[in-house]
Amino acid sequence: MLAALKSLLYAVLPITLYLGLFSTAIAGAVKRAEWALYLLIILIPLPVLWYQLHAFPLGNSTMDILVFAAFLGILINKGGFQRAPGTAVIATFVLVSYLAVWNAAFHFNLPIPLTTANPLLADWKNYAEMIFLYFLAYNAIRTEDQQKVAVVIITAVILFIVVHEFRNFSESASFSYEKRAEGPFGAVGLGANHFAAFIAHYVAVVLGLYLVDTHKRRKWLYLATAVFAVHPLFFAYSRGAYLAALMVILVYGLVKKRTLLALVAVLVFTWQVVLPTTVVERITMTESSSGEIENSAAMRLVVWQHAEQLFEDNRIFGIGFNSFGFTVPPGSLTDTHNFYMKTACEQGVIGLLVLAALLLRALMQGWRLYRGGQSLFHQGLGLGFVGCIFAVAVTNIFGDRWSYFALGSYFWIFWGLVDRSLAIARTAPAADEVATVTPAAEAPADVHT
Repeated sequence: MLAALKSLLYAVLPITLYLGLFSTAIAGAVKRAEWALYLLIILIPLPVLWYQLHAFPLGNSTMDILVFAAFLGILINKGGFQRAPGTAVIATFVLVSYLAVWNAAFHFNLPIPLTTANPLLADWKNYAEMIFLYFLAYNAIRTEDQQKVAVVIITAVILFIVVHEFRNFSESASFSYEKRAEGPFGAVGLGANHFAAFIAHYVAVVLGLYLVDTHKRRKWLYLATAVFAVHPLFFAYSRGAYLAALMVILVYGLVKKRTLLALVAVLVFTWQVVLPTTVVERITMTESSSGEIENSAAMRLVVWQHAEQLFEDNRIFGIGFNSFGFTVPPGSLTDTHNFYMKTACEQGVIGLLVLAALLLRALMQGWRLYRGGQSLFHQGLGLGFVGCIFAVAVTNIFGDRWSYFALGSYFWIFWGLVDRSLAIARTAPAADEVATVTPAAEAPADVHT
């Protein structure tokens, strides 16, 4: 009976989701723009769901439809777009990446990037659409209550993902490349390292919120998500994600909770004893006792040397957006396995400088919100975004954990929420102004609902 019910559920889920998607898109466009964005937030890291819609009419444009619905909703029922604080640096970043598509077209004799005849234009469109989520989040989610809904949805989605992986993955007797926690990203060709980066990036936000926000039910949600995330983080066996998580804990220990520094110290001195055996094997396999470098690390060194040479030959502008794969023989690694080297060889010094400016701007905004948010929720969001940026900075040393829609979209949504929170703080009435309009016998409303 239970099996039959489960089979029925799986059978009706795609059509139910398909109809719900279009209903939400229409409602978002004509009534509440944030509804379209909420559904988008649910679907982004679950390509296993939205790929099932490809069989339906317009099903392969699922995410585009929701993005466009939120865009229309902002124009129709939000009074239009307001200028966001990050507009200048983000627009520059997008423009430089598009000019890099033209550079690649000239470098490799590709069609001009105005139509899909250019094979790189579709990749750039998805990349730009992901970044555009910053502007949607900033303009569609304008109140603190709406922000809380968005953050709870994101946290619940992450919790669902990590609990599902916790239930379905079991550790093997020894480390194996074939047995790693890979999460829900297989449908878009992303593996265990990307899944681990996803956990490191966004559980950092959840942990930052847990350390500051005092709302009891949200706090329990944050805690459950962080605890369950430890298991798939370990068993994705990504050394880059391990280092990123350690960096986040260190940052939070320095700026918020000193006891976390003790945890870092314990891990540094006892990790070979307290961590699971397969995790220890994975960490120590970079170099053998004889000094021989492990195969995957050796392959990365070769790729990095090639990327470095490309940069030396094209220092200012690079060779063009997503064009590294054109420079290697068939069957070779087509990615630099280091986003900074990828940026250097494909977009040159200009691309590196714009990327650095963008990350620095994001970090400053997160820090400003942590120090000056009008509520503990906002301050926790600011701290969490600071941790997220440190995690992003570390994981991208070991691969491209930046360019993929399913992996990178939450970063831009969180940044939009952070900048909107700063705008709320700037427009909030001063304490003495509130006192003049609040009856003496009436306590101010609790903002931590």
